[in-house]
Amino acid sequence: MQKRGLFFALVILIVFFWASSDRFMTASNITVILQQVAVDGLVAIPGAMLILSGYVDLSVGSVAVLSAVVFGEAMAGHFGLVPSLVLGIATGTAWGVFNGWLIAYLGFSPIIVTLGGLAGARGMSQLITKGFTQFGFGDVFALLGNGKVVSIPVPVWIYAIAFLIGAHIWYQTPYGRHMAAIGGARDAAKALGIKVKAIPFWLYVASGFASAIGGLIVTSELDGASVSLGLGMELDVLTGILLGGVAFTGGRGSLFGVLFGIVFIGALNNGLIQINVSPYFQQVAVGIALVLAAGLDILHQRLDRIRFHEEDLAAPAAVLGEIAATEEAAE
Repeated sequence: MQKRGLFFALVILIVFFWASSDRFMTASNITVILQQVAVDGLVAIPGAMLILSGYVDLSVGSVAVLSAVVFGEAMAGHFGLVPSLVLGIATGTAWGVFNGWLIAYLGFSPIIVTLGGLAGARGMSQLITKGFTQFGFGDVFALLGNGKVVSIPVPVWIYAIAFLIGAHIWYQTPYGRHMAAIGGARDAAKALGIKVKAIPFWLYVASGFASAIGGLIVTSELDGASVSLGLGMELDVLTGILLGGVAFTGGRGSLFGVLFGIVFIGALNNGLIQINVSPYFQQVAVGIALVLAAGLDILHQRLDRIRFHEEDLAAPAAVLGEIAATEEAAE
């Protein structure tokens, strides 16, 4: 229900901005929107899986910037492009391993640990760079963020491939059901033999990996590894996931809904720019969308409770009807 409602809301939003600005629905601007949402969409795939499982990662933007500055410092130290890329990706992945170990295996609070990561990873980035931005990484690296294949930006291709992989896991493998089971009823899932620790652990590893890739894509787009990179990523990603219908309490959600949610946030931000709305209001708009997402989630839960209650009331009535029919037949 929420996914369908979001789709229609997205259509209305597009029509509104299309009518308000001649530039909004141009091919070049659509390409810009897709390129802008690709990074958030990439990070949102493991992020949505974590929330489906009853966990959350609030450190993705900071992990992205830490991976980017490690790459930038390695390039400045003449490590070479490939070793620098490996170091950057390994940094984000290692942070994901650390998060997963503390949360999934040691039982630490996901919110506390990842909030600590949000501050800690960005603080480490500032410590490493001392406030300086490394730039000038060459034409080959620039292809990661600015290159095109068949007129479609490379980041969009990366997101599309990641989405197909994520959708296969979500819908076509047992792990999709296992994630929902962990988020909906952890103890019951454990009793059924589902790996209630290993699955969240690997999802945190995937989240760190995706954040690192996202950070490198933005670094490539800007040709600079700045500590300001990734600001607001956590809010945009979380809003897109919740708008897409993934319950914050876990156990329910749709990856296609997350796709609509991420595109909605991207179109909203771009459209506000097109109609010359103050950039300060853009964050207000995203905040409003997040509150709206929370409201929709509560509404969905209440409708579920009403439906289950009606089913519970209907069951005895059906039983009584069967008993009455049996007695009439006997007579």
